[in-house]
Amino acid sequence: MKINVVNVIEEGKLGGPQVRICRVASQLKKNINTIVLMPKQNSIEFKNLCDLNSVEYIDVFLTRITKQFSVLFGYVFLFPFEIINLTYVLKKTKCDIVHVSGGSWQYKGLIAGKLAGKKVVWHLNDSSMPKIILLIFSVFSSYSDAFIFASERTRKYYLPLIRQNKNMFLIPAPVDTDFFNPLNIDFAKEDCLSKSHNKLIITTIANINPIKGIENIIKAASIVNKHINNVDFYIVGQISKRQKKYYSFLKTLKNDLKVINIHFVGPREDVREFLKKTDVYLCSSLAESSPMSVWEAMSMGKPIVSTRVGDVPIYVLDGINGFISNIDDYKDLSNNLIKLCLNKELRVQFGKVSRQTAINKLDISICSNKHEQAYKKLYSFFKKE
Repeated sequence: MKINVVNVIEEGKLGGPQVRICRVASQLKKNINTIVLMPKQNSIEFKNLCDLNSVEYIDVFLTRITKQFSVLFGYVFLFPFEIINLTYVLKKTKCDIVHVSGGSWQYKGLIAGKLAGKKVVWHLNDSSMPKIILLIFSVFSSYSDAFIFASERTRKYYLPLIRQNKNMFLIPAPVDTDFFNPLNIDFAKEDCLSKSHNKLIITTIANINPIKGIENIIKAASIVNKHINNVDFYIVGQISKRQKKYYSFLKTLKNDLKVINIHFVGPREDVREFLKKTDVYLCSSLAESSPMSVWEAMSMGKPIVSTRVGDVPIYVLDGINGFISNIDDYKDLSNNLIKLCLNKELRVQFGKVSRQTAINKLDISICSNKHEQAYKKLYSFFKKE
């Protein structure tokens, strides 16, 4: 008998959680039937990914919480109506487990799941939230029947706020190591990187957001440029309307420091094109949990330079397949980048270890199996109640 899961997420924009939902649901079709419940708005790419992976989904009207007053007002005003609608949809699907994805600020799936009489597992995938969000989470945590943590860092962050003993599972974000395989990729056309012919390429894949610490990339680049004159930095990611002010700050900083070799190239449907040509992958984040972009770079056989965020230090061992710097330490980031840029043998050596680590510990088959075992354990546990 198949277990029926409805995976609820309040954010429609395609990102790590949305990709994880699709990949895992696709992998588990044999024993787990998954329906994704997502917002109507801002979810075209997410829907396309579901269609591509033959994952069933239902789109409903859902507002997301933001700092923008007009949007926040709508979120609060529409909250009860959206809960009622979600409850109706969940009852109609007759699911066994409601899987609330997207993090600790996504309460609607939890509330609707309980009102629908369903068992709920809450998936937490961050390690930095405003105090008001943490306070509300602490109150609602007692209503969740189980938790999935995307990293050990996330588990430690939220554990003191969970008021009762619950079933808990640690499952990192997955990477498809067959898809992200440098040996299986042959791009005939790479116009976006043509300007960097014969140059070393340092890549960061991240939406433009202060939590990604992109100003430290610019500061680090200004130091790297004093030692190496044949390097280009690429930042691949969306610049949303909400981050126009931050992006303007980054451009001003770039001009002030006279860093002309940083290229903001926007989002790309297939980031493998950049990763294949990348010499060093750089993560400058101020907070992460289980950053899929880092795992994808590792799967592509790249050496990693990263801040000490999330569970990155568990899979990127300092001096083994990359270098780890303290958060906000752009000087150390630059030193580590210089070490790798000047040593091709070290880059190759680190890259091989990265690829093998991704295969052995982060592959989609491993992470999907952990999801299936969690669902089965919860289903069996709930049936005994």
